[in-house]
Amino acid sequence: MSLQASPGVIFTPSATKVPTPANYLGSGDFDFLNQYMPETYNQIHDRFGSQDVTGMLEMMGKEIPYASDVIKWTEEGRLTQLGTAVARTANVFTLVAHTFRVNETIIVRDVLGAVVRQGLITAVTDDTFTALCGDVAGWTAVGTADLVIFADSNEFKKKTDGMQQSLNSQVEFFNQQGVIVKELVEESGTNLTQMTWLEIKDSKGGTGYVWYFKNYKDTEKRFKNAIETKMIRGKNWGGDLAAAGYQGTQGMFDAFAEGNQFAGQMTTLGDFDEVIEKLNAQGMLSSNYIYGTSSQNLAIDDMLRDQNQGSAGWGMFNNSAQMALDLGFSGFKRGGYDFGYSRWRFLDNPTTEGSMIGANKIHAVMFPSGSKAVYDEIKGESATQPMLHVRYRAKGSENRKYKMSVRDFSSGTSNGNDSLKVDFITERALVTLGRNNTMLIKG
Repeated sequence: MSLQASPGVIFTPSATKVPTPANYLGSGDFDFLNQYMPETYNQIHDRFGSQDVTGMLEMMGKEIPYASDVIKWTEEGRLTQLGTAVARTANVFTLVAHTFRVNETIIVRDVLGAVVRQGLITAVTDDTFTALCGDVAGWTAVGTADLVIFADSNEFKKKTDGMQQSLNSQVEFFNQQGVIVKELVEESGTNLTQMTWLEIKDSKGGTGYVWYFKNYKDTEKRFKNAIETKMIRGKNWGGDLAAAGYQGTQGMFDAFAEGNQFAGQMTTLGDFDEVIEKLNAQGMLSSNYIYGTSSQNLAIDDMLRDQNQGSAGWGMFNNSAQMALDLGFSGFKRGGYDFGYSRWRFLDNPTTEGSMIGANKIHAVMFPSGSKAVYDEIKGESATQPMLHVRYRAKGSENRKYKMSVRDFSSGTSNGNDSLKVDFITERALVTLGRNNTMLIKG
């Protein structure tokens, strides 16, 4: 048994640029030869649900102002170097621009991990280091190429000098810039007084029989969706767009693609064990959110159905079970990690992201719930920020998080045009800290 291809998903009607006669009462709607009134439903049925895609970032309030064209920050580097593809000739190892030092003890293995030896470094140059093996059999068994090496500690003999070289900490620099998003709703002065046969809800919960209420409410929702989508799907532009003066902004998908990627849906405990191994090699952040399609969440449900999994702790939701419920999250624990997962309407929307198929289909995103200490290059100070948060432009009395401008004939702000126009504008960016801890489930 399966779903039939017809009838399919409804994609029409969608918004038009001008009102249509169907929105208003006309002379053809009245028949005085018939004295009876037809039974009508004068309310619009929301057959596609709310159609909004705004989500957790707005609900959890992870939004912070900024006041410059560019957002810059630094993130810590690794404390120790892992040398790969190292070559060996006798006791001399070659690794360009290595950071190993005399008297450090090292672990050396072959590329398959079948043979492991330990030793101590006795001399270094910029691209080589000499090490004596601590095993009677010497270095021979590990081979001469594709070796993997790391320093685990150091050791000195009695009455000897200490370290002759210090290490300089390294950081990685990141940039992000805000993007301006706009929207407009316009109605003629005449149509503002034109009665519609449909009862319309306005954006404040009231009702009336003016089609402008419907247009305004939908425009406001469309604007919020455009903001959320830009934060998720945005890219730093190149090519013709960059040449034309557009910068773009790096969205969630693009940033997460620089972190970790999982091919296809995660459907088995083995898949999650593989993910946990990768998380162990990254920041080891134990509480993680998964925002997925209905299909991905059902796969997790099926995976857990026969498993005796305890519920995830509520620490990732500020220890609030109610917040987890409000956000629609379920959870489970595996290998010391808490995974909270929820359906994300954005990924299922059939007129946008839900229409994607194949290798570019996004099944889910995963990111940690914690915060990260970073150095703000603009302010010149350290700060602890949520690992995923929105920055909106604001300084003093000017706040561009969500601005509206009303131009209408009665107030003299429409240049004599008999209309009402409401402009919406925002300027903001998504900042992803520690993207090495994020994951894109795709393809």
